[in-house]
Amino acid sequence: MRHRLASSAVAEGHRGSLPRMHHLLIVAASLVAVPIAPPTPEQISRIRDAQRTFFQQHPKGANGEEMTAFFNELLDGIEPSECSWSQLKQIMGPCSFSAKRDAAQARLKQLANEPNADGFDAFVYASSLSQEDAPTAATPFGHPGYAAWKQSASPLDRTRLIGRLTSDQFAQADAEVKELEAWFTPERSAKDLAAGVQLVEAIKRLAPDPDQGEQFRLRLLDAVVLAGGKASPEEKAALNKLAKKLDSAVTRGEFLDHPAPKLSFTWAQDGKGPVKLSSLDDLKGKVVVLDFWATWCGPCVGSIPNVKELRAHYSPDDVAIVGVTSLQGKHYPGGTGPIDCTGDAAKEQGLMAEFMKAKGIDWTIAFSEQEVFNPDYGVNGIPHVTILDAEGIVRHTDLHPADPMLAKCTKIDALLRKQGKTPPAAPPAPESAPPDAAPPAAPSIPAIPTIPAGKP
Repeated sequence: MRHRLASSAVAEGHRGSLPRMHHLLIVAASLVAVPIAPPTPEQISRIRDAQRTFFQQHPKGANGEEMTAFFNELLDGIEPSECSWSQLKQIMGPCSFSAKRDAAQARLKQLANEPNADGFDAFVYASSLSQEDAPTAATPFGHPGYAAWKQSASPLDRTRLIGRLTSDQFAQADAEVKELEAWFTPERSAKDLAAGVQLVEAIKRLAPDPDQGEQFRLRLLDAVVLAGGKASPEEKAALNKLAKKLDSAVTRGEFLDHPAPKLSFTWAQDGKGPVKLSSLDDLKGKVVVLDFWATWCGPCVGSIPNVKELRAHYSPDDVAIVGVTSLQGKHYPGGTGPIDCTGDAAKEQGLMAEFMKAKGIDWTIAFSEQEVFNPDYGVNGIPHVTILDAEGIVRHTDLHPADPMLAKCTKIDALLRKQGKTPPAAPPAPESAPPDAAPPAAPSIPAIPTIPAGKP
């Protein structure tokens, strides 16, 4: 720990009126050791909780000055220059909104040059921020800390690393990719094999040979099927779900700009009561906004005002909005604990109707036969928004209902114009703010926990 010496203004005020020795004694006595230390675990927890609460209270973003003032106060006394990487990565977000930003980035650059596993992790994080002065290397594999990081990295960590490469870097990573591909065998657990899905997606996106990703997808699918043949019932259920994901439209590369995968609805209602909706075919001729959600999902419920704003902006004759969920076996009315609905679809659907009335939901909510974490739509977390054109073709996906209104309308308006329709007047652009001042939409909740990969 280092210390900063601060002298008392009182001692300065007596300068010249006291004998020199007496003056020095007063100054010496007034020197206070002010610790400059990294944040404690308790401080980090407080900072992250406060950040989460702040963004929940400002779902549409906050004034730049208000945000800066809040995070300056929150981080008062915190010295990024004293942080280890494990500490810094947890407060990089709050630092980026405050006067600590430059100090945090300088410390990040410093840590990213260290020849150890943490140094490599910091290097990858710095590269993801596209800092102009971030450490550079032809590929991340040239970093002096890569070997140490690789020894302790999980398959998902290594797969995420491949996904962060540029096409040029991927071309130089052939040995690393082949080694990682070979790791996914039927002897691995369902959790380990699940990491292979992201590797499939990375290879399909980056490899110059379009067949490389498809060949690995098929090999991984075979490994999953073989693993399921000798797995426990619980593990087998997870492997069956993984097999569906590997054979989904998204993973096959047949989703975006392709006909929307099948959705079958068992119950649907809007603000006026039950509606006739059995499949997406019933919505042909309209632009369709599919919002995958559930009552237990905080960010989903928190986004209801955003969906309400979108519904009010467009005519239901032109744009259909469907909140897609599935039977969860429980219902969260808000303000109290969950209500058990196990095995009672009518009860859960009836509670949903009450929830819609209480929340003022005037767009369609529908229960689908397919689970809300629908692999064919790439729904790994909720809320998750997909937009279809009037012909039922997927045009946009992996959006958030709390994304800026203007951004959503720009996408929808283009699809309406394609039909020859005139969209309503565009909503006003958001007030200008510093580029990094606008908070991200509340994060989606994943279907299953994922292994951290050094991202705060």
